[in-house]
Amino acid sequence: MLQPKKLKITENVSRRSQPKITWQHSWSSDETKNGLENSHFQIIPTEVILHIFKYLSVHDLGNVSLTCRSFKMIADQDEIWELKCKSSTKLHSKSYKEIYIDWMYEKYLRNIELEEVEAHYREESSYFGCGEPCEPPQYPIRPKGQHRFASIGGFKQHPNKSQDMTIDLSVDVDKTAHELISLLEKASQFRSQWRQSSIIKQMMTRYYRFMQLKASSPNNILLIPTLDIEIIWQTHLLRPQMYRDDCIRLFHRIIDHSLLTNEIEQFLKEQAFIDTCKLYEERFGEQYCPLPEHNDNKPIAPKYVHPVFGPVKCVIPIYSYWDETNFDFSSVSSTNHNDNPFSFTAADIILDGNWLNLCTKYMKEMSSAVPVQNLYGYGFGIDLRKASMIRLKKSYERFLYMSTKYLPSNGYNFIHPTYAIDIIWHSHMQEPLKYASDCIRLVGYVIDHAPWPSVDTNKKKSSCDDTMNTWKKEFDNDMQTDHLYNTKRNDYDYWDDLKQEYIPWVELELGLPNNNQENMNTFYDKLLNFTCTSNEDFKYIN
Repeated sequence: MLQPKKLKITENVSRRSQPKITWQHSWSSDETKNGLENSHFQIIPTEVILHIFKYLSVHDLGNVSLTCRSFKMIADQDEIWELKCKSSTKLHSKSYKEIYIDWMYEKYLRNIELEEVEAHYREESSYFGCGEPCEPPQYPIRPKGQHRFASIGGFKQHPNKSQDMTIDLSVDVDKTAHELISLLEKASQFRSQWRQSSIIKQMMTRYYRFMQLKASSPNNILLIPTLDIEIIWQTHLLRPQMYRDDCIRLFHRIIDHSLLTNEIEQFLKEQAFIDTCKLYEERFGEQYCPLPEHNDNKPIAPKYVHPVFGPVKCVIPIYSYWDETNFDFSSVSSTNHNDNPFSFTAADIILDGNWLNLCTKYMKEMSSAVPVQNLYGYGFGIDLRKASMIRLKKSYERFLYMSTKYLPSNGYNFIHPTYAIDIIWHSHMQEPLKYASDCIRLVGYVIDHAPWPSVDTNKKKSSCDDTMNTWKKEFDNDMQTDHLYNTKRNDYDYWDDLKQEYIPWVELELGLPNNNQENMNTFYDKLLNFTCTSNEDFKYIN
């Protein structure tokens, strides 16, 4: 049986020399004359030199800055270093040059750490157990119906004509879906506390204040919401028309959002959180959140681990909020939290808190209703592995297609879809500007979302029945279980989930590089003979 092993840093690793980084520029004690005094560069406008310097490498910028004070002042300009960072994201408290140098030094430290981890695991070995062979699940394939199709909106072919999504979304819903479910799982730990009326009011006040900071700051300034603020933000984001109207009314522009961060934003995250704390306290006179504690005597935890003998995997989080410290709500507050400037209510927040449990229950019930071969389950959570995401995105594509073909103006009320479709829809709505743009491009209008519609029970059932019947006629499948059927072929799960989940550690054990096609048949043969000894093994291979 495969077992994850604790990280033990190998000591015998050759170290790189530490990069020479300094902010102190040494000039002679005597009065230094301008190096450009007798140069033709003196007549060139500063703006032109600045433009030229943008094309220089970091190494060359360091050299030209030694020429004279004038060149150093130009070489320090944020316009130059913003290009080197390759990011429009900026800290409130640091220049782009400071960000770039700190970032490069962090990369140096990460490389050292990677070398240590890789050296350690080259010395390790894993073992195979004995027992019954186990294979990945195989999901059924939907019927191949004949569909009369005419190009409509952003759809150039019928959704049933391909296995993969045929439309492009501006949001990376694959990564966002994982982070969204993770966020809701973290928030569920505070569910009982955050259902209290007094605390919800404080959370809404904190969210409003955070949004005021966002609205008054330049777009490129990185501000970090806390977990409680992010949860209120989620309630707002999942009501696109309401979010747009509230933002325009309160902040005179739409405040954008993303659950994901890129590499440099993740590097800046802690300092950005500290900046956010200071800005919040300066503006509102109350603590935003306790700052993270730093203990110099505490050993630094490795940022890279080797899970189940896979390639060294970066486990630095890619989400945008701060959850290492949770705000301690007070039962008595000096601030009046009764005013809610937004269009959503405390009841909306409480109802939204039920979504994860309902979705998990729905996905489990639907899985038991569909004939899936070799299905061993996926723990107690929602299956977001690669093959499952392909099917979920395909169902969402069908939902968008239905929204395009059966317009609300035609009297067709397309109500809240299944929880399976919701997973991708909620992920898509995480970036409101991109979501609106995608809807206009693909569907022709921005699809609004009402998580808990208040409609007459009879009308709701009638509308549901109409939706289900139309879906069945259009796509040859029941809407409720649509996300569990493959399209065009059914061997996707069999190999692609293998490649995603099993190849990393088998490559190490069998010595099969993933770029060597000649080894792939050998890999598949050996993998199919891999066996498990107990149910405990399934958490590593299923």
